[in-house]
Amino acid sequence: MKKMVSILLILALVLSMTACGGSKNDNDSQDNTGAEGQSYKLNLGHVTQVTHPFHIGAEKFAEKVAEKSNGRITVEIYPARALGDDRELLEQIMNNTLDMGVISGPVFSAYTPVIDTLQLPFMLNTYDKELVAVQSDEMGAIMDSLAQFNMKGLGVFEGGMRHLANAKKPITTPDDLKGLKLRTTQSDLVMNVISTLGGNPTPMAYGEVYTGLQTKVIDGEEINLTSISSEKHYEVLTNVTEMGLFPFPGICVMSQAKFESLPAEDQKIISEAASEAMTELLEELPSIDAKAVENIKANSKVEILTDVDTAPFKEKVSTILEEYSAKDPLIKNFVDMAKGL
Repeated sequence: MKKMVSILLILALVLSMTACGGSKNDNDSQDNTGAEGQSYKLNLGHVTQVTHPFHIGAEKFAEKVAEKSNGRITVEIYPARALGDDRELLEQIMNNTLDMGVISGPVFSAYTPVIDTLQLPFMLNTYDKELVAVQSDEMGAIMDSLAQFNMKGLGVFEGGMRHLANAKKPITTPDDLKGLKLRTTQSDLVMNVISTLGGNPTPMAYGEVYTGLQTKVIDGEEINLTSISSEKHYEVLTNVTEMGLFPFPGICVMSQAKFESLPAEDQKIISEAASEAMTELLEELPSIDAKAVENIKANSKVEILTDVDTAPFKEKVSTILEEYSAKDPLIKNFVDMAKGL
């Protein structure tokens, strides 16, 4: 009887092992991204609402990845700070706990000044100039430099030119900025620009700006039209001055370790998809801005000034380009290229 029980137990164990080895569940396929031809998912996070250009760019990217891979690679997007704010997302990518994200450019300044190059005041003041600049070899070198922080730079998903907005008065000259507490991103460059223009820069997380305006902790902000529209800042603002102060890039980055774990074919798919999405988004941004203005006007009485003379503003910040060019050869090369656009 004991021998019979032992034989039966051995048979059961063999059958169990055979069954386990003969089947492959969906999770096995999803998790194995090191083998060519495997299907898998990449998670992408960002901080903006789904009507914002960052999300539009992310959607374009995801669609192109799916198309180029015949549906084999899926990019799942987590918008509106679902996975954390910009700094948290960037840290997750650097730590290889999040695959990728579209991260607001100023956040990179905590690690490197090179991404700040895109926001030097009045240098890339049109989308046409920016499109040429982000496709340049100089921009490619800047993106490649992110590898030292375990980031693969894939593209620039522009969020919209930055303007000056507040809840107190129209801004038509630099003197109008005196005494105004303006929310800025947590960037030394952006704070420098605002203080040089005469304002009082107040760094604040993106998700706290509406409340800050509502409670008058801040008087205004440097901001793009799409954010005023998507975050409903028009409910707590009275004036916007369009001046193309600088672009607001969202840098599409991927964990370098994750990128390098993929087959060469998939690396090419992801890189090409990001580049194409970047180009299409910049080409569409004038119409996206126009729709944002329509929404602001339809839902508020915010006054939008479009014909303010920007020359006095440019004069005040003219030395900042030279100051930042001295920080890094990559910045100098980019500035030299951009000046010729």
